[in-house]
Amino acid sequence: MKSYRTWWSVLPASALVLGSCGKKEEKAPSSAPAEVAGVPAAGTPAAVPAEAPAPVVKALTPGERAALLGIVGHLSKDTESVMSILDGKEIVKRLKSLKSWDFIRETSKELGGTDPEEEIAEGATEAGKFLGQEIFLATGKGTVPQFGNLIKLSQRSNYFQMRVMTQAFAAGAKEGDLSGMDTATQDAMMQMAKEVGKEMALIESAAMPPMLLGVKAADAEALGMAQENLVAGLENLPSAIGEEGAKAIEFTQGGVVFKGYKILGEFLATSMEEGRADMEGMLEPADIDRLIAAVKTKNLVVAVGTLGDYAMLYIGSDEKSCPLVDKVEDSLAANEGISFVDGYQGKKLAGFVYGEQGLAKALVVGSLKDMALGVRDGLAGAEGFGDTRELASLLEMVGEKENSLLGLAKTEALGGLIVLEDGVKFELFGGTDRGGVDFAAVHQLGSLGDSEDVLLFANWVGTPEYSKRMREYGEVIVESAYAMAEKVAGLKIEDSQELAQFQEGFAMFNEKFRTDALEMWDAMSTADSGLGNEAALVVDLKGSMPPLPGVPQELVDGGRFVRASMLAPVTERDKLKASWSKLDGSLTKIMKTVSEMSGEEIPMQKPMTSEKNGLMTYFFSFPFFTDDFMPSVTVGDKWFVASTSKLQAYDLVAAAEAATPGARRGTWMDLDFDVLRKFTAEWVALMEKNGEAALGGPEQFAAFKEEMPRIQKGLAAFEEFDELSFSEYKEGGKLRTSLHFKMR
Repeated sequence: MKSYRTWWSVLPASALVLGSCGKKEEKAPSSAPAEVAGVPAAGTPAAVPAEAPAPVVKALTPGERAALLGIVGHLSKDTESVMSILDGKEIVKRLKSLKSWDFIRETSKELGGTDPEEEIAEGATEAGKFLGQEIFLATGKGTVPQFGNLIKLSQRSNYFQMRVMTQAFAAGAKEGDLSGMDTATQDAMMQMAKEVGKEMALIESAAMPPMLLGVKAADAEALGMAQENLVAGLENLPSAIGEEGAKAIEFTQGGVVFKGYKILGEFLATSMEEGRADMEGMLEPADIDRLIAAVKTKNLVVAVGTLGDYAMLYIGSDEKSCPLVDKVEDSLAANEGISFVDGYQGKKLAGFVYGEQGLAKALVVGSLKDMALGVRDGLAGAEGFGDTRELASLLEMVGEKENSLLGLAKTEALGGLIVLEDGVKFELFGGTDRGGVDFAAVHQLGSLGDSEDVLLFANWVGTPEYSKRMREYGEVIVESAYAMAEKVAGLKIEDSQELAQFQEGFAMFNEKFRTDALEMWDAMSTADSGLGNEAALVVDLKGSMPPLPGVPQELVDGGRFVRASMLAPVTERDKLKASWSKLDGSLTKIMKTVSEMSGEEIPMQKPMTSEKNGLMTYFFSFPFFTDDFMPSVTVGDKWFVASTSKLQAYDLVAAAEAATPGARRGTWMDLDFDVLRKFTAEWVALMEKNGEAALGGPEQFAAFKEEMPRIQKGLAAFEEFDELSFSEYKEGGKLRTSLHFKMR
């Protein structure tokens, strides 16, 4: 298993088409972190270093880092997070230089009569005056605890929402009538609001973290426009809040003069006191006192300023927290937490991300615990569901198992760069290791992706503990869901057709399928425990075309087809045998039950087998199956392969037997666009030759031939796309993630 990263969600989608010119290199054997660091790949485990060392690079001075990263040289050293896009004009330039972009424009004009570039030209020109240089968002000291508060408030909101919904449903169940759910929900919400005092500590500690947003304008005219727009937005504050509530301020921070307003908490507290009667219906008097007292101490500063070509907007609880400094030696550029940029001097950088460890740690949260506890507490004392103690225990276990899974996570400060090199690279340093990948284990199967015509290859080594905890988490979720469904199925509600249908379906499942479904779940768990931790996914495009119904013989004879396999080592073959025995028994019983219900005999198909070199392949027989198109499972004493092709499974086992451990560790994935393009071109040529038979007649074939020039242009245009690669590994003790859209 692999952990998913939050980094990719902040990347611009346009990165897919960023490219730089350059001759394509020959595809190298499986690269590894050690190779990146200058250590050659080893042929035996003993020669592989325990961990890929970090590359040795020249340490940059704060000034040199600032030259690479723009505003970073002006942000304070204790800045806790930064996101910036650097030189958006270059991004747009490279986008517009692509043949594929020209093809999209040409096709759009031919089919729709519009040119997308011309349509956005005017707006893009104006936006380019600001976004073409640099745009950034930075947060200063104090962000981490406030971000933590925000996460906690979100969790408590989830808890209360589920509690309210459950209470409302329970009230309807008690009365035997769900028609009053809306009213019950409103009453429950009012009651829940009175419990806000339990969260008052969060509200009292909450404050606006210091946030600085800015753009670097292209020229003096653009800078003036940016200033005018920002100032115009602030001028409405006094009229919106009240002259007494918005105090005009001016302050200097980091050599920048800011002008704006301070929204006074004391004024807002006075306004709340005047409306106290309206709040008393929702909050307890003591909670109203605490809320007003908390608001009274909280001010909000909103101000604008300029620094050279930068126009900036600052929002924070006070003036002194604005994250700007006068000297580069006191700036974030002097913080060794961003030393990951030192190896990129001379590279074209298009983006920068930095976040303190506390931010990454705050994001290691679950999604179900608080909702499960909300349901549990919503059921407390409910009379319509009978005894809910067992369900309550299960819901508590959801939280326990979620905490157990999250307990494997380890976090470190996060840094990232977008690099325009051979296309575009997203390089991430640090962040969160959720414990699902064994970064110390050497890959045995890394060379399986080197075969010809492999479209997609992925290889990773999971950790047994993560798999165990994930399985336990999934089991308690399923048990809890079943227990809740069982309670709902036992309700007596009049005039509810939806509930009646649910109850009928649940009763049927419970009576006829529940035991066999549990046996199938157990069978899958047994199978998983009989396999090793490493796995490889191989998708290639060199399979023979199956004789599918309706497909002309010419295409079957001349076409290639996709093949996909998942391969893993076998650790206990007896467990795989036991798993199949359980699964086969359960499926046989299910088929028998379905036959009885339908009145038509539907026997469980018995798998056929074939044996080669000690490998047993199990498959079901269908008329159009061939050796190269046969969904099957191939098992030996050493390897397990689930595949769409028996031939591919045999090839992969042979390759795995001959493979030697490489230097790769962690998670790796490669997608080869050349293989896909070659495959597509072959099918286009095949259709061009046999299209009349394939498409059903001369008219359809004539329409296809009319589109051929555009199809050929498209294939030629997208020759710019080379490959997509992803890797996650440890380098010098630090988590590293790399995503590379390689272009020609």
